[in-house]
Amino acid sequence: MDESELHVKANESFELILRRLADRPVSDELRGISDRVGERRAEQRVSLMEVQAAANLDFQVVWEALLAEADAEEAAALLRNAPRVWSVVDDHTRQITQAYQRRVIQMDRLSDDNRREWFRRLQKSGGERPDVVNDAAAALGFDVDGRFLVSVADRAFASQFRDARDTLVGLGWASHYQEIEVGDLLLVQCTREHDRRFATTLQGIRCSISPPAHGLDEVPNATKIAAATLSALPFNQTSPGLLEDAWLAVAAAQTPLVVNALASKLFGALQSIPDASTLIETALAYCNGDGTVSRVANQLYCHRNTVLNRLEKLRELTGFDVRRPRDAAAFLYALNAGPNADQESDQASPSKAPRA
Repeated sequence: MDESELHVKANESFELILRRLADRPVSDELRGISDRVGERRAEQRVSLMEVQAAANLDFQVVWEALLAEADAEEAAALLRNAPRVWSVVDDHTRQITQAYQRRVIQMDRLSDDNRREWFRRLQKSGGERPDVVNDAAAALGFDVDGRFLVSVADRAFASQFRDARDTLVGLGWASHYQEIEVGDLLLVQCTREHDRRFATTLQGIRCSISPPAHGLDEVPNATKIAAATLSALPFNQTSPGLLEDAWLAVAAAQTPLVVNALASKLFGALQSIPDASTLIETALAYCNGDGTVSRVANQLYCHRNTVLNRLEKLRELTGFDVRRPRDAAAFLYALNAGPNADQESDQASPSKAPRA
């Protein structure tokens, strides 16, 4: 803090206090000293406790100065008017405090706006512009080469999500919170040892957690994965979902041309087939299991030969033999087709099978 500035502000504060005690005129410029001191100390990041302590010290300085100049009769009068002296100083302190708090709120708002803007720039750059990545790291308070996790939460859980953010901030985690198109986003910088704590803190929230991003330049892709993972989670899930839980739907969403082509092939071949939904259900049960036909039969309450016949019929009609890993993958991709393929295949599959 500049010493000359400190002296000027102190002299102005004492003049204000003395003029008010003496009921002398106070100019508009002098009347604003309390606000200016509060705002300036906020900008200098001086703690509010220190600001209030310094302002309250004005009472002691003024009181001792008045006593030093007073004779016995004047000192007695001062004692009788001590509450008035304190009231004037207390009013000065209160105005400083209010101005300080207003300025802190303004600076925090500006800081949050700046952080959000730099995060948007980082996302727009795709992490491919080193200058943007470095500037975003500085604005967000992250290490550019740090390790990051991205979580995106359903907006219906925003309150719990913010509480989780506050918990992690209280633990000293570097973080950034921002609303994005598909929900609320929480970006944290953490080590591998903190992964479990992060997931635990998010329990009870319908959200996703991205794979680790090794460097801030990987965060844009991690954000896309987290957003896609959230979209693929069951609607009744209230716990963090990981990419490995929904990778098939995420991958399908990222490759719509391929997936829609596979879906058209599958559902187009099953068009007007009365037992199309039964064939799909059987194949899906087979793919979701361990490849044991008898277990699928038990699950669907039918004979194992029935399962084999259905799988063979699906192969004959569509060319997808889910007993072969490559065909099983293609079949599952087709079931995860986007809205366009769903619309095209409505007639082929009146009761669409659930997403794999």
